[in-house]
Amino acid sequence: MKKVYAFFLMLIICIPAQGWTDMLGNPGTQVGEKNLFVGIEYSSALKVYDIDTRDIETTSERATLKITTGLSDWFDFFVKVGGVNLTMNYKEAEYVYKTSGGTENWGNATKNFESDYTAGFGAGTRIRLLNFVNSDTRVYFQGGGFFLKAKDNIQWEISRGSINKERDIKLFDLYAGLGIAKKMDYIDLTFGVGLSEVWWELDDVNSESTGSSTIRTHIPKRDSFESKNPFFGFIGLDFILPNEYRISLQAGMRNIDEGEFSVAISQGLPKD
Repeated sequence: MKKVYAFFLMLIICIPAQGWTDMLGNPGTQVGEKNLFVGIEYSSALKVYDIDTRDIETTSERATLKITTGLSDWFDFFVKVGGVNLTMNYKEAEYVYKTSGGTENWGNATKNFESDYTAGFGAGTRIRLLNFVNSDTRVYFQGGGFFLKAKDNIQWEISRGSINKERDIKLFDLYAGLGIAKKMDYIDLTFGVGLSEVWWELDDVNSESTGSSTIRTHIPKRDSFESKNPFFGFIGLDFILPNEYRISLQAGMRNIDEGEFSVAISQGLPKD
C-alpha cells in the first residue's frame, strides 16, 4: 500500500504547475455538520484566452484563506478569500498591434500585463451523492466559482513612438464535477472529471505616442466566455494527520499542455 501512496504523490508533484481555472479543491473528506475546517490554500494556474484576436497565455497565482463547514453529514459549503495576481504574456505572443493608421507587426511587446496582488474571493459546495460504508468509498458532486479583478498596462516600443494599453480586467471562474473519494488508512484519495468555464471582461484605454503627440482611445468594454475545451480530469490526496490537521495536494489536466497544481493545509475545529 505504501507503494500506491508514493505513486500518486509522485504523479501529483511531477505534473506542471499550470492550469486553467479554479479546481475542485480540498478537503476530499466530507466535513460533516459537527466540524469547521480552516486552512490556507495556494494554487498556480495558466489559461490561454482568445483576447485581442490572438491567443494570450494568462497565468495567475492565488493564496487564499479557505473555510469549510458542514451543513449536514452530506452537504458541505466553503468560502475562500485572499490575494491573487495576474500576468498576460504579450511578449511571447509577438502580438500584431492594430493602430489608428493601420496594422503593423512590431514584434514582441516590451512590457507584459503584470498586476500586483489584488483581492479575490470564491465559494462552492460539496454534496455527497453515494456512501459505500464497507469500502470507505464516496461519490460526490462539487461546484463553485472564483472572482478576481486586476489592473495594469501593456507597452510596445516602435521606431516612431510607443503604444501603451491601460487595462482593467475581470475574471470569473465557474466549475462543476463528479468525484470519487476512497479512504485508505490515513489518506483520502480523490479523483474524477469536471467541466469548467471562464468569463472575462476587458476595459482598455490605448495611448499611441508619436513624437510630441498622443492619441488616447477608449476601447468599448468587451467580454467573452472561454469554452473551447471545458472538460478536465483531476486527482488528489488528503493526508489526515493528528489533531484534525490535513495536508491536501491536487493536480488536474485538460490536455498534455495544460494542468494545475494546488497545495493546502487546514485544521478541523469542532463547532459549538
